[in-house]
Amino acid sequence: MTTQTTPRLPFEIWALIAGSFAVAVGYGVVAPVLPQLASSFGVSITAASAIVSAFAAMRLVFAPAAGWFVNKWGERPTYTIGLLIVAASTGACAIAATYGQLLVLRAAGGIGSTMFSIAATGLLIRLAPVKMRGRISSYNAASFLLGGLLGPVLGGVVASFGLRAPFVFYFGMLLVAAALVGIALRRSTTLPS
Repeated sequence: MTTQTTPRLPFEIWALIAGSFAVAVGYGVVAPVLPQLASSFGVSITAASAIVSAFAAMRLVFAPAAGWFVNKWGERPTYTIGLLIVAASTGACAIAATYGQLLVLRAAGGIGSTMFSIAATGLLIRLAPVKMRGRISSYNAASFLLGGLLGPVLGGVVASFGLRAPFVFYFGMLLVAAALVGIALRRSTTLPS
């Protein structure tokens, strides 16, 4: 009688899944305070809501270009650059002095978000053993959804330190995620350099 063993997932895949979780937690941490921070600049409710939409709108608009960057540069650099764009724009949101700055910074974050999410999908497909792609995709989706669920709860706690504290927290999480995935992908023997 033979028993089939499920192959172990490579460290790179676990790093990408952890990166998805960190990104979703961080996004959820800042989500509750975005409209309040925007309103603190004395803008209308509609303008405050536009801060939330700017991120998503740029993800939508920039998606085709992000695919081009993945094809031109490869998944690893696109992932890292995208994550660092989101980190930089998020960190800068913590010190934004005007509504206009906050709007532009959130839009820039959407561009970086599209870059790393499209690159992450490509990496997961490339790194996943063929017979485990469905399972790995479900792990990645579950980690992202769990992060999205926990983020706003954590955001309420972090926001007790001020409306800008969640941006600093998310900035730190993004740097940790970029370092973790960067190290994992650099060690990868299954990806071209």
